[in-house]
Amino acid sequence: MNSSAPIIIGVISTVLLIAIIYSLTTQTKTASYSQFGIGGKNFTLTYVATNQASWEHGLMNTTITNATTMLFVFPTPANYPFWMLDTYSNLDMIWINGSTSSGKIVYIAANATSCFNPNLCTIYNPNRLANFVIEAKAGFVKRNNVSLGQVVLLR
Repeated sequence: MNSSAPIIIGVISTVLLIAIIYSLTTQTKTASYSQFGIGGKNFTLTYVATNQASWEHGLMNTTITNATTMLFVFPTPANYPFWMLDTYSNLDMIWINGSTSSGKIVYIAANATSCFNPNLCTIYNPNRLANFVIEAKAGFVKRNNVSLGQVVLLR
């Protein structure tokens, strides 16, 4: 073993440790959301999706009430299309671009129609970058006067 091997192993170990700590810290931050606020009103989050499996499942095969809400947390702003396969109720979807604690509404799909045949599902594709999406039962946007450009507080 040459004399630089212990140094290389130490550097690699340090980098791995930092990556693990960062990953755990990031997961804790994103998983800790429990509420959001829009227009001076506060709402409790029913579900939070922070990984591929939960993003794909969304509210599929879930009983949805007027109080049901789901926050999708994505790692970076991008164009995240959604569909409504096997969702038991029409939904309002709100795309938000922002930081970990707040953002602005950049796109809304109100009364997005549920579907049960993947070949016939509408794809709701925002025309703006976002890193959060809130889903709620259809009518949420109208009942709460939600509009483009509004600030959403995430807690």
